Amino acid sequence: MDCDQPKPPAKEQAQVNSISCQLVSPTRIYVSAYVEGKPVQCLLDSGCERSVIARSLVPNARLVRSQYNLSVADKANLPMLGDTNLHFVVDGNEFEANVLVSSVIDHFLLGSDWLETNGGKWDFAAGTLNFGDQVIHAYQRMLVRVCRRVMVSEDYIVPARHEANVLVKMSDTDIPHPVDEWVIETKQLKSRVMTARTLIDGNRKRLVARVCNYSDEPYELKADSYLARAEPWNAFQSQVRNYLTMYLTAVMTY
Repeated sequence: MDCDQPKPPAKEQAQVNSISCQLVSPTRIYVSAYVEGKPVQCLLDSGCERSVIARSLVPNARLVRSQYNLSVADKANLPMLGDTNLHFVVDGNEFEANVLVSSVIDHFLLGSDWLETNGGKWDFAAGTLNFGDQVIHAYQRMLVRVCRRVMVSEDYIVPARHEANVLVKMSDTDIPHPVDEWVIETKQLKSRVMTARTLIDGNRKRLVARVCNYSDEPYELKADSYLARAEPWNAFQSQVRNYLTMYLTAVMTY
């Protein structure tokens, strides 16, 4: 089990703190960290109130139930598995942080809670972050490609030898995405079952992905499970143009 499952408090006593993570904050820099002995690119973002890490980066960490709900800029909640105390190393300096763990992100983000607890001070001119006598070097990352995870919204069974429109949702990442139209990739889910390339409008509340089941058995999709990846429509158009240019060049050369 991923989480300890203590008995929930009485309903009138239950309290969940809702905190926000503004994924388009201008105060965003990266550091090179080591988590469980493995190198990890870590985002430092003072616009996010709570530190978060991907479950894939801490697969064996012991989790406890969290008292927080994490919402992004569009007020949507990110599914959380629980909290854990994390030990990590940056520039030879050992640090600790209490972080939320989620399966819908694939990165490590240190928010304002960690920066304030450790008294971190930015020095943008020098590209460093100072914690008393400890100094770590940071950098800004230029992003070439942006993508978002497409998650299944609710349980669904695609009958054998059928195609179906499945309700999905796109999870936010640590990357700003001022893009409206997205393309869901073609991805094989199992033998003879795949997602079809689908154009979707990221501003709509109800999103659907086309799933094709050409097998002889029903295919079950679980709510909040990872389905595929989506990338901006303009990036997909650019790829198509590049492929066509390469093809035409090869034909003309031949």
